[in-house]
Amino acid sequence: MALAAKARGAQGAARPVSALTNFTLWVALPALATYVVVCALVFLAMHLMSSEMNAIDSDRGKKAIAAAVESLVVSLGESTADEATWTEAYLNTYVTPNPAWHDSTWGATARVSDTYDTAIITDVGGKIVFGETSRGPLTGNLADIFSGAVEMLAELEATIGRLGDDATVAHLSHNERGAAALAGAVVHGSSGQASIPREHRRILWLARQLDDTMLRDVAARFELPLPRLVADPQPGHDSMVLTDAAGADIAIIDWPPRRPGDPAFAHTITVAVMVMLVIGVLVFLVLAAFRHSIKQKAVSDERDWFNARYDAMTRLRNRFGLEDHLKSLIPKKRGERTVAALQMYVDGLPDIVGLYGRETAGQVLVALAERFATLADGDAHVGRVGPAEIGLVQIGEDSPQSIAIVAEKILATAADPVPVGALKLKIGGISIGLASASLPRENIGDVIRMAETAVAKSRETGGNHTVVYAPAIEDERRRRVELQADIRRGLEAGEFDLEYQPIIDFRTRAITGVEALMRWNRRAAGPMGPGEFIPAAEASGLIDDLGMFALRRAVEEIGPLGDLKISVNVSTAQLRNPTLPQTVFTALDEWGVDPTRLQLEVTESFLVAQPERAIMLIEQLRRAGVLIALDDFGTGYSSIGYLKQFKFDRVKLDRSLVADIDADPVQAALVESTMVYAFAMGLAVTAEGVERREEAALLSRLGCREFQGFLFARPLRLAQLVRLISDEPEELREAS
Repeated sequence: MALAAKARGAQGAARPVSALTNFTLWVALPALATYVVVCALVFLAMHLMSSEMNAIDSDRGKKAIAAAVESLVVSLGESTADEATWTEAYLNTYVTPNPAWHDSTWGATARVSDTYDTAIITDVGGKIVFGETSRGPLTGNLADIFSGAVEMLAELEATIGRLGDDATVAHLSHNERGAAALAGAVVHGSSGQASIPREHRRILWLARQLDDTMLRDVAARFELPLPRLVADPQPGHDSMVLTDAAGADIAIIDWPPRRPGDPAFAHTITVAVMVMLVIGVLVFLVLAAFRHSIKQKAVSDERDWFNARYDAMTRLRNRFGLEDHLKSLIPKKRGERTVAALQMYVDGLPDIVGLYGRETAGQVLVALAERFATLADGDAHVGRVGPAEIGLVQIGEDSPQSIAIVAEKILATAADPVPVGALKLKIGGISIGLASASLPRENIGDVIRMAETAVAKSRETGGNHTVVYAPAIEDERRRRVELQADIRRGLEAGEFDLEYQPIIDFRTRAITGVEALMRWNRRAAGPMGPGEFIPAAEASGLIDDLGMFALRRAVEEIGPLGDLKISVNVSTAQLRNPTLPQTVFTALDEWGVDPTRLQLEVTESFLVAQPERAIMLIEQLRRAGVLIALDDFGTGYSSIGYLKQFKFDRVKLDRSLVADIDADPVQAALVESTMVYAFAMGLAVTAEGVERREEAALLSRLGCREFQGFLFARPLRLAQLVRLISDEPEELREAS
């Protein structure tokens, strides 16, 4: 196959050196190995010593340069604090604003002084009230002139909150002339004047430009190598990047290293050379051996490089290899490029793995990759980006439109069998995620991640169709993750509660039981209904914790209330847990509740997905005395056959089945036939969601005795339920 053959060719390009040569070089001269090792160690020790001396001196130089620059910034900050703390400055800035005084004081100094060459007064937002430099006046906003000004204003604001008007801020910055030291302080008096309100506050900014002349003075003062401001460091020189308050690079200082280790090395190398001349033949052999080792290492590196970028089974590029290949196609200095990615999940691949094995599945992926590349007219880059996923990426202005057409072609051929040897396999459909964006070279992987998000959405919504990436998809996933974390926190913080909806015997008007309903009313962000947090809990595995909380709390609170039945919903995820029966029995034993008082409500979805497991689980619970009810009958699959296949104790008719039953003869007949079938099998029937007297009356005539709904009682807190039980006859008689 063409794509895999190219990969094998890339791997085969690195062929190891003959093992015989290796044996000859390493075994033929064993007697000389001791001498070679001694010579190598001596040379290495000399080199390491000189390198260490150079490194220590280089580090000292960097620390000294950094300290010198820091000293310059700190000194400017101290000067700014002194200039700003001045009663006369306070009077001429706040009491009687006097620009002429500002100019004659700070402006004149900026024009002639070595301490600073720029003086600016701004408000708290950075707007320039007064500005003067050695090159002329300044207007506008401080952030438009100096980089990092916004961050320095924020830092000064925070420091004022701690220190008051004595706060000072000083950093390096960048302006149109290059790097500069910039410091700011609040103009205030030195004789105990009141603190200046924020809206009236004026800030004095002093700046000094960094240039080679100033750096020479710094070098002379601190006895350092001669530093220079450069655009790019000179090869062999030491350098240091200067950053502003925002962390952005603003300049590079470059200086020649002194390298004291080099003279020391030069003095000792003469002796070493003499030794090497004596054992020249041995040196030659050592170099030959070293060459061999390097070649072996190159072979290993080539193999590791290949394995890191290509899938071992299919020899297609993996995700990292695809990203790396795409980056290699875009020059480093090139700006943003339009990139479109198509990610395809082969829906039936897990079945192929189960039936034919991983090797056959890999061949299917290779065949599909070549098919997709052909559909793209060869103008695409293909890789295996997941266990059952193939990625296809195009670069170019028209790539979004082109790749959308390819997606349509792929879906059109999804039903075509894939030839693998003598087999022709059906892949069962393809879920496609489509994404495009204009990105720089470094972020090329983002568009692949976006396509991955889109294909996940395609799979969630049934598969075998295309989903185009939109930020809302990622927002939805992020909200789901945040909600799951919120549920975990809510469980730990005890924010969940239970409410209980009474189940009424229509003839005796007695409360025979209650259904426990989960509530999250104490959530920090506001109440949330079960319809929102239960699906998120099921998706994250937290439903076990929520379900066990509901079961234990219901048994604990309702257990002491006479003989009331305790009905608790059990999710599909809980039913898959093999430890569920033991957990139920433990909760009942802990609170001394008879198992016959507990009724677990299961849904039809679990019965459809795992019928054998459902039968075993129901029998295990029923043998212990726990009652099992088929919940929400009338939704989902709603097969009466389930009543016969599984041994239930009760059927709960869903609100959708009993709503307006008095107005729909067909629906009434359906409910009646269901009840007749249930009664014939000895099952009790409960009607859920009864809200109208007419519905209750007709259901009663059809033989239904137990009712649950707003007509009789809404879900109640425990205290409300206890009061209702004490006043039960009057209240229920009034409701019915």
